[in-house]
Amino acid sequence: MSTFYDVVGVVGLFVHILGLILFGVTVGWFTLYVINQPEKNWQLQSIVYSVFLVFIALMAQRVTPGAFGAFLTGAAGAMIYWGLIKTREKPDKKK
Repeated sequence: MSTFYDVVGVVGLFVHILGLILFGVTVGWFTLYVINQPEKNWQLQSIVYSVFLVFIALMAQRVTPGAFGAFLTGAAGAMIYWGLIKTREKPDKKK
């Protein structure tokens, strides 16, 4: 029976890592969404960015290195995708 618990524990760890990756993507997207708003409310932008940095610092202190790496992988992927790749303008093919 202990083998069953070991297998369930490993599956639970994979689900935990996947959940943190998804949470990192969500937090990264939300941070970029608020920072890139057209009305440029600087107070809201500074608060969201500060909370994002404090949240990362608290996660670095409290969670395991693997979980923290999964979260940062998701957040970095979101910021690279929505911050760099999506914002590039496509070349205009009209002559």
